[in-house]
Amino acid sequence: MEIIKFLQSFSNPILDYFFLFITNLGGQTLGLIISLIFLWCIDKRYGYKLIFAIAFSLAVNNIIKILINSPRPIGVEGIKSLGKETATGSSFPSGHSQGTASTFTSLIVEFKKTWIIILSITMMILVPLSRLYLGVHWPKDVIFGTIFGIICVFISNHLFEYCERNEIAYPMFFLSALFIILGIFLKNSDYFKSIGAFTAICIGYFLEDKYIGFNPQEAQIQKIFRMIIGTIGFVVIYISFKILMSTSYARDFLCYFSLGLWATVLAPYIFVNVSFKEQTAKKELN
Repeated sequence: MEIIKFLQSFSNPILDYFFLFITNLGGQTLGLIISLIFLWCIDKRYGYKLIFAIAFSLAVNNIIKILINSPRPIGVEGIKSLGKETATGSSFPSGHSQGTASTFTSLIVEFKKTWIIILSITMMILVPLSRLYLGVHWPKDVIFGTIFGIICVFISNHLFEYCERNEIAYPMFFLSALFIILGIFLKNSDYFKSIGAFTAICIGYFLEDKYIGFNPQEAQIQKIFRMIIGTIGFVVIYISFKILMSTSYARDFLCYFSLGLWATVLAPYIFVNVSFKEQTAKKELN
């Protein structure tokens, strides 16, 4: 509590906006953006590996949150809490810290470049710090969230590489089925979102590799086109579920399952079968 009070003793509007910005980048947001850039535009294999690690980590995070059910510092006397809308579920461990740690640990392990290491460590410090400054987590939440995030990357990397090396997918499907079965007992909106995305990623990895064979190495204009179409698809799917289905665990699961399937299968299928370059050539001929 004293650490939070100490950080908040420097409180001012500029720091408030800065840490709100940082906290909104944390968790799954920045990790998802980086994953999709790799998946659709740079390196498909690593894109799958990163998004698999993030989804696995968030599913584990939600399991621990539900089991521990630790209260947040929100409402505690002497602590000012900002950005409460980013504080869903219980307090331990911090999902923002864990998601950020998973994202940037994966980048460090994969690339081992100095600038990536510096950027990653900076984000792995700033995001947990933002959660304390905003008064939505206790110090133990962000410390263990970061530790769990790092551990989850090594577990998910091992599983991903094992499946890739042996050209099998059933360990991923088994883990996905286990998460779904746990959902019978762990009734929580965030958990159903995370396992919906995780299940779709496992299925998508198998389907894309077997039936689509998307290659992200194209001209720069192609990559811009993909990001635009891909982003529009995300928005349409998300809004459609919000409008067409009432709030429920089924909607949470199906919405994020659909988003995961769009990212890993449907969008790559469109990218393979609709060539922006060919369309441009036809226009020039006309």
